[in-house]
Amino acid sequence: MSDSLPAPVGVLVRALVVACFVGGGVLALLNGRLVLAGLAYLAGYTALAGAALVRGQRRRGAGLSLSGLGWMVLAVGVALGSELLLLGAGVALLAVGTGLLVLPWVSRRQETTVD
Repeated sequence: MSDSLPAPVGVLVRALVVACFVGGGVLALLNGRLVLAGLAYLAGYTALAGAALVRGQRRRGAGLSLSGLGWMVLAVGVALGSELLLLGAGVALLAVGTGLLVLPWVSRRQETTVD
């Protein structure tokens, strides 16, 4: 592992993602602006997905993109008054996105514990 500071672009992306997630959470808690919170989460996940793609991590990028879309669809579904179709679609997108993110990690961990 390197002791050097992260590149300025990496710091900028991290700051953008934190701002999106914190801003979205604040919008949801204080104002009840769930659609704007969903958009903020989508923007944060999109920034993370873009960074993953730049690093050649296509599966992680796809998982983050689907998770971001899932949060957006959930926010719209709740804002419209608990639309079941949108809520179901949001949960499905989150599940698939999370699966793409977690499954490689779980399979690697199982391989190391079996040996």
